[in-house]
Amino acid sequence: MTTTDVVKADAAAGERGLTRKTARRLAWAERTVYGAAGTWAAIGPQMDLPWWAHGAALATGALTGVGLWKRSDTDDWTRRLTSSLRALPVLGWSAAYTGGLLVPVFDYPNGWPMLGAAAWTAVMIPMTPWTRSKGLKRAVDNLPVLAGEPETVEGEPVTFADHMRVLWTQSQATGDTTLVGIRQYDPTEPDFEALVLAPAGHAVPRTLDERAIAGVFDVPVDAVSTAAVDGYGPGRLAIQVAPRLAEARRAQEALEVEAENPGTALERIWAEHVNCTGGAAPGVDLVAYSIGEDQIRLRIAAPRGKTLRVNHEALCSALGIDDISRLVMEGAGPREAVVYIYRANPLLHVRSPTVEDLTMDDRGRISIGVAHDGTVARIQLFNFDTGRAQHGITAGTTGAGKSGLMRILGAAQRISGVISWMADVQGGMSMPEMEGRIDWMAKGPAETMQQLRALHAVKEYREAHSHGRGDFDFHGEWCLIQWTGDEINRLLSSLDQEVRKEAAWMIGDLQKTGQKVGIGVDLAVQSLHLKELGDNHEIREKGKEGHVFLLRTASSSTQGMGLDGIAPIGAHVSPIPERIYEGAGAKELFEGTAATEGVPTPGMGWLITEGKAILFRTFVLKKVNGLYPQLEELMDGRPMPTLTPGEARAAGAAYAHRGTAAAKEAGKATDGPSRPSQGPVDLLEADNKAKEQSAEELPEAPSPMAAAKAKAPTIRERILAALQGHPEGLALKAIRTAVGCGTEGGPATRSVNNEVSALANEGGLVALGKGVYRLP
Repeated sequence: MTTTDVVKADAAAGERGLTRKTARRLAWAERTVYGAAGTWAAIGPQMDLPWWAHGAALATGALTGVGLWKRSDTDDWTRRLTSSLRALPVLGWSAAYTGGLLVPVFDYPNGWPMLGAAAWTAVMIPMTPWTRSKGLKRAVDNLPVLAGEPETVEGEPVTFADHMRVLWTQSQATGDTTLVGIRQYDPTEPDFEALVLAPAGHAVPRTLDERAIAGVFDVPVDAVSTAAVDGYGPGRLAIQVAPRLAEARRAQEALEVEAENPGTALERIWAEHVNCTGGAAPGVDLVAYSIGEDQIRLRIAAPRGKTLRVNHEALCSALGIDDISRLVMEGAGPREAVVYIYRANPLLHVRSPTVEDLTMDDRGRISIGVAHDGTVARIQLFNFDTGRAQHGITAGTTGAGKSGLMRILGAAQRISGVISWMADVQGGMSMPEMEGRIDWMAKGPAETMQQLRALHAVKEYREAHSHGRGDFDFHGEWCLIQWTGDEINRLLSSLDQEVRKEAAWMIGDLQKTGQKVGIGVDLAVQSLHLKELGDNHEIREKGKEGHVFLLRTASSSTQGMGLDGIAPIGAHVSPIPERIYEGAGAKELFEGTAATEGVPTPGMGWLITEGKAILFRTFVLKKVNGLYPQLEELMDGRPMPTLTPGEARAAGAAYAHRGTAAAKEAGKATDGPSRPSQGPVDLLEADNKAKEQSAEELPEAPSPMAAAKAKAPTIRERILAALQGHPEGLALKAIRTAVGCGTEGGPATRSVNNEVSALANEGGLVALGKGVYRLP
């Protein structure tokens, strides 16, 4: 066996390393000598000295050069380098001295030789070459050096068989036996077979079993097998040493075990790729699992004292899942979660709703879709525990399925006896089929504002007639009202500042006070940024109190704002793709067989309600020739919940004329011609109550903001009222305090000052002195 050994050369005799203290002293002495020699090289040639004094300087340089030439005639580069360092100061000094002697001969300025001497001194003092040469030899000799070219030593093993024989011979366990007939199966693998021969007249020792042979060759015990040689006695033993074959055999056995028990494979994959150093989730344990035909459930947990943090994509990579939509993770507290793995995305195909799905149960819940695990996804329209209506907010980009969800909600509200008012700010383009199937379908910004004013008037009517009750009687005389605003961003970000402010104020007020009188608000938006919500953060926060639908969004910020403050502990909300491609992994892409037509995902998203985050998809309503026959079957023919006569009078003329040409004309004024209805337009029996009120020429429901402004006294009226009962007059500062300057909603100081001055100029006030006024 040949090797290249790394050895360390012994230090040469007489060469001892310098200590730091010795090196510093030697360097100081050397620099002192260089300083004196440099000074002499500069002034010596100019002095009147005997010829032999100058000749000694020249002879010293010549002798040093001859000595350096002789020492350089060697292959030892270390010696050459050391000699050069030691000769360098003498040769340089001699050259500078010679230059000074040649000034009279060549007649060049005297300053040049002096400059040369100064340069030599400046280089030699920091360099200290002689001191450095003392430690150079020792340092080089102590460097690790490689032995020369590998040489084959007589008797050293060369072939694989030679190596095996040497290992056998060197082992004490083999005794006097010899290894012969070695046959290697593959030149690149260590597997071989051989015969063990005992000395003539002896048997192979019983102690030479599989364990002893494995120790000789340093292989696992199961890689060794022994057998008697046919036709021979115990003096011969056939052996096989095959570690690679043993590995293959173990792998095959493991596959067979895993085929019979898939859980074994799952545990191995988790240990090798997830809960390991550099894995997808180091420290996260696989607590339990359940393997079904189309679904695998894992219960995972972080160590106590730690929170569970698992990267969704990294976990998919570790488990060999190309389509990340097939893995769903639901948090169950700060350190545990349940992971669902599906053979295919479970939400690709969702059933249609039934009447039972859309009928409110005894907890005020309706079903709006199917969760990823096959259960139904429910939301509350009314909380019987608190006696309050529920709000909600739906966020999703164009094509995410917001309108489909609104149709399901509208159908469920009618079936469950809930008054359903919907507003499509886009002019009825999103849900034209809902017209005539709910109590009021408003189209366009103008009619939406009328609807909001009517709803606010109904809220005030209920507040005035609720006799101080703090909750809503679901089974009382009034029906639960659910208002749904689709594409409400367009209204809340309107260029008309007055419309934007009024809409934001009414929606916010309905959210804050409508629950107690049985009015719930659902908003469908594309973005949750404050700019798109009328700069009113309360609309976003109050909308998240009931249920939040996070469909496919165009930005992670919208998802983050939707989860802010309500995300369940340990929730793992993954983004929703626009399309899901089955059979489009890396292998299919490489082979050119990947699917090019993905399945769109409208209606798929996350439902956050009652402290849980659920991946779901809304029920599917099939569209046939532009119509929804399933919607007709669910809604048509069922009683239409509507307002009581008193509520209808409070709602005003817009409610009385809803769905008629007059209401359509209001929508045309802003949004152009309305889209024709896809369903029946005639109002049902319950709607006739409001129709009867139209004959009385009901007024429009007033704008709450305009009414508030109309009720508020003007600054002039406040000033005159403040001076009543003060015949002696009041100072300007007292007048400002009396009219409310500096209070919330009060007038500005400058406005009060200007109005007092105007009244005084017009004779409405009498100035009694500087800054004091009274009534005339």
